[in-house]
Amino acid sequence: MNNRINSRNLPVGLLITGLLLVIIGYNYWSFQGGRCTVASLLTLSAPAILLILLNAVACGVLLWSKDRNRRQQQNRYCGCGAELRGTWSFCPSCGNARDTTA
Repeated sequence: MNNRINSRNLPVGLLITGLLLVIIGYNYWSFQGGRCTVASLLTLSAPAILLILLNAVACGVLLWSKDRNRRQQQNRYCGCGAELRGTWSFCPSCGNARDTTA
């Protein structure tokens, strides 16, 4: 069994962990300041909801950017492994047409 951390999901995992820590910290600070009670300590406040929404947008942008980067990298190389320059339509090694769907 492979116990390595998947580096592809690491930024998303760090964002989620950071989000949870910030929410817990904010609720604890609110509790210490007398702004909330023990019953409302685990509820989501307006700043927590805003933070969740902003993090969801940040995760979406991060995943979109990584996927776009991956597709651009795939388009730079032919299936045979030869590097394709920007304007080339065919592979110089094997003659296959460049995949322009990505």
